[in-house]
Amino acid sequence: MNVKGCEVEQQKPGGAFVSFKFSDTLLETLASGGYRLPTPIQRKLIPVLMQGNNAVASAQTGSGKTLAYLLPILESIAPKDTSTHHYTKAFILSPTKELAQQIYEVTKPFAAALGLRAVLLQGGGKRTDEVKRLERGVDIVIATPQRALEHIEAKRIDVKAIKHLVVDEADMMFDMGFVSYLEKIFAVMTERSQKIIISATITPRVVKLAKAYIKPLRRVELDPPGKVADTITQFLYPVVRSKKEALLAWLISSNDLKRVLVFVRKKELADGVAESLKEWGYKVGILHGERMHQERKKSLLAFREGRYQILVATDIAARGLDIADLEAVINYDIPHVKHDFIHRVGRTGRAGKEGMAITLVSPDEIEQLNDLQKVLGSKIKEVIIPEYAPKEVKSRGYLLHPPQRKRKAPSKKKTSTPGMTKKGKKRKTTKRDGWKLFDAAKENGKKKKGRK
Repeated sequence: MNVKGCEVEQQKPGGAFVSFKFSDTLLETLASGGYRLPTPIQRKLIPVLMQGNNAVASAQTGSGKTLAYLLPILESIAPKDTSTHHYTKAFILSPTKELAQQIYEVTKPFAAALGLRAVLLQGGGKRTDEVKRLERGVDIVIATPQRALEHIEAKRIDVKAIKHLVVDEADMMFDMGFVSYLEKIFAVMTERSQKIIISATITPRVVKLAKAYIKPLRRVELDPPGKVADTITQFLYPVVRSKKEALLAWLISSNDLKRVLVFVRKKELADGVAESLKEWGYKVGILHGERMHQERKKSLLAFREGRYQILVATDIAARGLDIADLEAVINYDIPHVKHDFIHRVGRTGRAGKEGMAITLVSPDEIEQLNDLQKVLGSKIKEVIIPEYAPKEVKSRGYLLHPPQRKRKAPSKKKTSTPGMTKKGKKRKTTKRDGWKLFDAAKENGKKKKGRK
């Protein structure tokens, strides 16, 4: 039987996932969820984790890292019979509430099918409800670091029973100042528990944390740092800073974008850009750290359901989000941390689908653009719209990189023959040609006399 060009075992659901020897229940749940073929990071990481190895892994954003660590864990902790006691076996840490919620939503159908219980612990949620669920017994805990540590210190979670510990988006944990919480959580874990660190980019700080608490350690990397998915087409638009909002609105309209995520560096700027887009008649949601959790949740849900055409977000608030059928990401500015650019554009072009990433750059951002392109290892294609471009760009035709011209091969100099054109065709001779022949013969005669 063939599934999308991939040959699989007869009568087995789950497509090429059967090669991992998952249980029939897990394969059926994968098939019903529309999962047919494992992604490259899943093919590479799942066998490593199923052998019980500790690992630190990285791959492009949107490459399927969540299922890459979740499936082996589910296979490991799935109950052998219906009388199994529920206690915390898997502990998954996420830097943001939004990403924690997303991981929880991915986990729920698999947990239900396998008879497992999952709980989401995060700030903004009702602590009493969390306590009740923990007391009833759960198998999988998905939590933000601070909330997780609160429950551990209150002895509501038996850390000695945890078989699998996952730190998702580890590099962001450092950016948000959660490293002290991670160190405390790692310190109370048993040596026999499997420890997994997942990150879009493996930074020196992530490596240091991994080496301090995880031994032995397997490192799994799919792509070099700074690699943007091949499914994403990038464009760079030079623009006068005061015209950025107008260009942004024009790009959304001219490209007929139905769902677009706009990134900005600062919370205040997010509010300002959102208000400006509303004045242009767009339905806009806002996502940043200063907004209440319920407000952020509502904005994200409205955007996912198509009630908002545009979501304006800061880097931290939207990190790790998986938004289906996101046509484009627009960078209103260049992020402070250059690797955040990879996370930004990685919101589109996910799971093999095509996506577009647009970056707006004003003349005062040229230095940051240079640094960014060094991280990317490539140049972003420049597109100039005269109405919005700075004067110097309009005059010379580019912001940073002149368009490359094809170099002509050096032509060999041909000696001209009197009476012949450059193309070698005969032309009408003139008196001047006759004098040239006379002078040439005279010169040759002198040379011959000199030899005698």
